[in-house]
Amino acid sequence: MAVSLCLDAKRKIPMATVDSDPDAVLALYDIGEVRGMSAAGGTAGKTWKVVSSSGDYFLRLRGVRTSSEARLRFDHGLRDHLVGCGVPTAAALATKEGDRWVRMEEGVYELYPFVVGRAFDPESEEEIAAAARGLAEYHRVAAEYRSPSAETEPIAQYTTLGFSDAVSARMDDPDLQRLNLESVRGLAASGAERRLVERCIERVEGMQRTYAGAAYEQLSGWVIHGDYTPANLLFSESGQVVGIFDLDWALPGARCRDLGDGLYFFATRPREIDAGDIWSLTEAAEFDEDRCRIFLEAYQSVLTLERCEFEAIPLGFAGRWISIRLEGMAKVDSGERFRFFGRGVEEPLRWLDTHWAELQQ
Repeated sequence: MAVSLCLDAKRKIPMATVDSDPDAVLALYDIGEVRGMSAAGGTAGKTWKVVSSSGDYFLRLRGVRTSSEARLRFDHGLRDHLVGCGVPTAAALATKEGDRWVRMEEGVYELYPFVVGRAFDPESEEEIAAAARGLAEYHRVAAEYRSPSAETEPIAQYTTLGFSDAVSARMDDPDLQRLNLESVRGLAASGAERRLVERCIERVEGMQRTYAGAAYEQLSGWVIHGDYTPANLLFSESGQVVGIFDLDWALPGARCRDLGDGLYFFATRPREIDAGDIWSLTEAAEFDEDRCRIFLEAYQSVLTLERCEFEAIPLGFAGRWISIRLEGMAKVDSGERFRFFGRGVEEPLRWLDTHWAELQQ
């Protein structure tokens, strides 16, 4: 089990003598001479590509909400399990003292081998299918993972908004979404804007009945990825998935949530996405019926969905989509928050309302 690296007086390098920066972190690893470092994007944390005399590495500073000891133990144990079962991801490297992460004043750092690959090609139907098969294989293997600790903790999914400090034991909890949407309604500057939020609240109230409690428990039992987007996958030149990364939000849950994610980010009409721009990452896109079929058929070529799970995919997506807009609000200027949330927020939800019955057939 991984143990975090806490720099204090008991260590060889006291906290008072260490600058909290990537160079100080890299000095704790046996990677030879560092010859270069360049920014590698990210919206929740920061990442760097590191070039050293022993090879190339990927250094990341995790987001604060996913840096608790319990979250780190679950994440790293899952990564080790996935790597051991042949799922294309990477396990964190150990420091000179054998630790798998470094806790500094500004947050938790991790160092990984650098994986060579390219971004998803949104024009490629073959890569849509590859992404779906990759998700199914992830679900198949991750379902066998047993956490190294029975310790669990609430998920602080919306606390960075500052509307409420309420937390939940599950992702996309409709109870918390409704609570936070009430505060979003308070940001509305017109009747039309208030009515937009009220329609979102009505949708979430429906999910409190159909995607919570016993109905949700029937769907759970999987370990979800939690952020299955092109920003977290790498592909080979031949179009195969060679890397599934960023397991910060990998948690027990319902896989229909990941499927909603996959459909939205891989089976919508092609568009350019800037992985380092929160506005681009969360832009409303248009689902494509043919691409959705490709994704769903490819997924089920590896794992079969139960009927109740298939029917719940629009609910999983709705919860995820509202969370995307709520959480993203914390990453933009306060004066832009309502515009960030409201721009096209109903478009993908209404598309699924209209077309899902046909896709089920």
